[in-house]
Amino acid sequence: MEGGSMRYAISFLGAVLVAVVAVFVSSVVDPTDSGAATTGGYVTTCGGGKLYLNAQEKRSLQLHNGARTSRGLRPLCVHPALTGAARAHSREMMDKDYMSHNSYSGETAGARLRRFGYNWRVYGENVGWGSGYKGAPEARFRAWMNSPGHRANILNNNFREVGIGTATGYFGGYGNSTTYTVDFGTRR
Repeated sequence: MEGGSMRYAISFLGAVLVAVVAVFVSSVVDPTDSGAATTGGYVTTCGGGKLYLNAQEKRSLQLHNGARTSRGLRPLCVHPALTGAARAHSREMMDKDYMSHNSYSGETAGARLRRFGYNWRVYGENVGWGSGYKGAPEARFRAWMNSPGHRANILNNNFREVGIGTATGYFGGYGNSTTYTVDFGTRR
């Protein structure tokens, strides 16, 4: 090889090596990559209508129902009133920078669900938040499944319906944070 061709070959091999390392590092650095990238979209509700879920909400629904069906439990259907209550609660927690099942004014989760028009016989709620990759649906879901009380809600065979709400912004001193509310229930 002549000098110019040799330099070109070395430059080309260097570029290929950098690209391979970049792909390897990106696959190692993101611990939440499940291979199931999700975009937002419409889902069928309990009553047969359609409701738009953002990407985080839709992926969370997939994770919840995957955990249930893999254990022989029926999947949860999305209820618009539960979704409205969950979204409002996640937004309030983000805006007021707090984490609780009760509202900032003290309203209980059960009262909130009724205010949104969900006449529950039984209900449960999971809330949580994370920043960066810890705010991804997979990370939040993994944390809930490792917590006995949260796991019990996810796998409770008495629950038939679900509403999932997320809000993204600045929370707990961290940017790029997401708050999650998952409201489970069965109506009267």
